Amino acid sequence: MLDTIWAELPGQEVVYQWVEWIRNASLSHIWLDGKIMLGQDIPTHKGDMRAISRAVSLDTVIPSMLSYNSKKHYQAFLEDLHMCMICINQSKGSNFIKLPCQHLFCVKCMETLCKMHVKEGSLFQLVCPDTKCNASIPHYLLKRLLSKEEFERWDRLALEKALDSMADVVYCPNCAIGCMEDEDNNAQCPKCSFTFCGSCKEVWHPGKQCLTPEQKLQRRKASGKLNDREMSQEMLNIRELYKDVRVCPNCRMVINKSAGCNKVMCTSCGQLFCFRCCKTINGYDHFKNCRLFEAADMTDWDKKMIELQNGIQMRAQKQPLGGTIRCPKCREKIFKDDEKYVFCWACRTSYCTLCKRTIQDKMLKRGHWGSPECVGIDKL
Repeated sequence: MLDTIWAELPGQEVVYQWVEWIRNASLSHIWLDGKIMLGQDIPTHKGDMRAISRAVSLDTVIPSMLSYNSKKHYQAFLEDLHMCMICINQSKGSNFIKLPCQHLFCVKCMETLCKMHVKEGSLFQLVCPDTKCNASIPHYLLKRLLSKEEFERWDRLALEKALDSMADVVYCPNCAIGCMEDEDNNAQCPKCSFTFCGSCKEVWHPGKQCLTPEQKLQRRKASGKLNDREMSQEMLNIRELYKDVRVCPNCRMVINKSAGCNKVMCTSCGQLFCFRCCKTINGYDHFKNCRLFEAADMTDWDKKMIELQNGIQMRAQKQPLGGTIRCPKCREKIFKDDEKYVFCWACRTSYCTLCKRTIQDKMLKRGHWGSPECVGIDKL
């Protein structure tokens, strides 16, 4: 009867049909209405081998069924159409990458993403591109998506970042080999055997404070390696270097800021923090009490535009939309329906409310209002 059910369902699932038949109809099929008393297994049974209890071990059957199920699911995945949520293109599953988190993206987009982050060294961003997921991309997929040289670079950077995150690992100043330091900041390079201080990278000095950069320069000057002029220049260089350098509060990586606001992201671990006070942050609420922009970061153009915007707001309060103003050319009263440009019905011209000049269509297209041409200042 089980063979008959199998034959009636070609290419379809049959296990559930078998179970239902055995559960509901098998007893009546063999003319049994009461209970069945099962005896011991008889290895010498000469009937159908498929009907012998435990003829095949479950340790073999269950993995075989699971493997078959996985293969069928994968085959269906390869043949079905899927949409990549990065490039919004549809393609067969054979052109897609399925991440362990079950999110799908096309091979081309995943290759571009992985190559970009490996090139820039931002390994912390090698995660699922889905906005609500942060699962890491496993190394076997990276090996498939990256070239041999790129994968070797990823492997090297991953090791370096792992060592950088370890508080007791420092690098030898001579050969840049990672070394373990003890509680007294003493470290010895396994390659060149140089014993040094893990804090200042100088020869180990037990019981003494590390020299500051200024003290190091003073020592070099005393030894005759620097004259007064060279020392002054070195001092200026050091002060300029450390002016825009901070340490990430999460991974202790040294971060340099050359431009931009005080909300910075660590290139090693991705932690956001304030460059002024080095506190970890999530958004911009922190900058209610800590300035986002420094005064030195504002160019002359930025300062002039702030003054200009303040003047515009004051004039807008005196002449709000819906009121009447006079045309700067014919002095006719006209209706103000726009903050930037107004059309005079008398002289049939449009003019800028900021500089009072006649405006042509080509000037409107390139955004005349508020431009350097409009306000009469040079943008630096």
